[in-house]
Amino acid sequence: MPATKTVRRSVAMTPQMRQRLQQLLDKQEREITEADLIRQAIHEFLDRQGDFISSRAHFTKTFQGRIDDLQADLTFHLDMLLVLLAYGLEIILPVFTEKPVTAVDLITTAIQVAQREHDAIHDLIQAARGTQE
Repeated sequence: MPATKTVRRSVAMTPQMRQRLQQLLDKQEREITEADLIRQAIHEFLDRQGDFISSRAHFTKTFQGRIDDLQADLTFHLDMLLVLLAYGLEIILPVFTEKPVTAVDLITTAIQVAQREHDAIHDLIQAARGTQE
């Protein structure tokens, strides 16, 4: 059963477009009207747009997933470097300070200072980059 056509539209086209449309009509093996060809062209165009929108959504979702994976990897590697540094300092610092210190104490102190001095640290980093805000 053919779809009910309830919406009318008028389309203006160049003489060249009209000539190409007529050439297509002339090559048709069965009875097909100009309106049928125009509807078919619009239908195919809309289908391609749907594919484009779907592929864009898929790309966005895939890209976001990849960014999330990279962020998790970066966080893990930074944590690993922090632990290596803290345990290295746990061994080295007592030689100079003659006071015992643990890696956990160093990390805890670093976190507390970073929270307290966040703005000053941020300003120093921006100044070093030459992008003072």
